[in-house]
Amino acid sequence: MLRFINILAGLGFSFAALAESPVYELIHEERVLQNVSVEPTNGGINPDARAYVVRGQVMLGTNSCFAQGLTGKLQVEEAADGNRHVVAYVEGQQREDLICIEIYKPVYADVSVTVRGDANLTETVFIRNVDEFGTLRPLSDFTTGETEPMNNSCEQQTFCTREYRPTICTIQGVEIKGNNRCEALVNVRRYACLNGLNFQEEDVSCRYINWME
Repeated sequence: MLRFINILAGLGFSFAALAESPVYELIHEERVLQNVSVEPTNGGINPDARAYVVRGQVMLGTNSCFAQGLTGKLQVEEAADGNRHVVAYVEGQQREDLICIEIYKPVYADVSVTVRGDANLTETVFIRNVDEFGTLRPLSDFTTGETEPMNNSCEQQTFCTREYRPTICTIQGVEIKGNNRCEALVNVRRYACLNGLNFQEEDVSCRYINWME
C-alpha cells in the first residue's frame, strides 16, 4: 500500500511539473540590417563567375533580456521579379511569459552570407531593409561607392518622437514593429509601398506591447 501511495505521489509531482512547464514562442522575424559591407570573394574556377560576402548586424532585442534565446541570420531569397534579395532575420524561441525591464540597451548579432552568380551579380542581387524597413539596395551600391538608396518614392519625411513604447501594427496579416506607434506606422507605410499594397491608416491595427503585464 505504501508503495502504491508513493507511486501516486510521484505521478502527482510529475503532472504538477508539466503543468508549470514554460510555454515557448517560436520567433522568425524579418529585421533591419545595419552596418552593411559587401566584399568580393573567390567565385570559383569559372572566369565569368562572381561572389560577394554580405555582412552586417541585426538587433536581437532592445536589451539582453528581450534578446534571450534569439539569433540573427542572413539568407538569400528569390524575388518575384527574378532577382534575389538578401534578407536579415531574427529567429529562435522565447518564453511567452517573459518579463523584462524596458531599458533600451540593444543587443546586436553579426551576420553574413555569400552570394554567387555571373558578371551581373551586383545588379541582380538586392539587400532588403538596409538601416530601416522598406529600403531595397543593389549590391552595386556597396561595391562602387554609391550611397543613394533605391525606392525613394517609398520614403516620406516623417518625424517621430524617441519615446520608447514598443508597438506592433498589422497590415494584411503581416506584423511590423516600431519603437512607438509613430515609428511602427512609418515602417508599415514603407512596407506597403515596397510591396505594392494600398496603405490606409484606418485599415491598420496597432497594439502596444506591454511586457510588464
